[in-house]
Amino acid sequence: MTIMFFKRTGGNTDDYFNGKRIGIIGLGPRNGTTHIAIALCNYLSECRHKRVCLAEQNRHNDISRFLFTLGYSSCTEIVTHHRVTYIPSFNDIIPLFNMKYDCMVFDLGHDLERSINAMNLCDIKIAVGTDAPWRRNEYALLKNLKDKNHELSGWRLFVNLGNPRLLKDKDEYQITAGCFPFEPDPVYPSKETISFLEEII
Repeated sequence: MTIMFFKRTGGNTDDYFNGKRIGIIGLGPRNGTTHIAIALCNYLSECRHKRVCLAEQNRHNDISRFLFTLGYSSCTEIVTHHRVTYIPSFNDIIPLFNMKYDCMVFDLGHDLERSINAMNLCDIKIAVGTDAPWRRNEYALLKNLKDKNHELSGWRLFVNLGNPRLLKDKDEYQITAGCFPFEPDPVYPSKETISFLEEII
């Protein structure tokens, strides 16, 4: 399946992400938002050699738990691992925009009402959903956004472990959608994940 999410406008593609802000939000709880954010950051760090910062505004403290699995005992502090700097929690997104990284990624949890202002400040906005039939009502968030804004400019939809045959079901939201592959270890993205991210970046 060929998916081109982001158009390049010429110049050195290695500089494409410099200064870019990416917001990632789940359409509901436990959709894999943090997992995808970590995989994206490690792809940018290891494959594109970018200095990346992942900041979490997530009430579940997923980044803290993730850092603990990597062997960091103090999981409330800022930690750098594989050229990715992790900020376990933040309340105000604005001061983070001035941090000097090639790319800032914001894990905004799943509270869209709380995070919509932060998402609107990001250059690239990624919503994470699933194909689970009992969670289809979560896509109403995208429909409401589209109805208010008439278009979802800069928004992308990642269907975590999705079925490509079901992507046409998302056409009504008029948003570019792709199925994020199974990724057992987001710190070391698989070839399939790398290929997916290469295609969309």
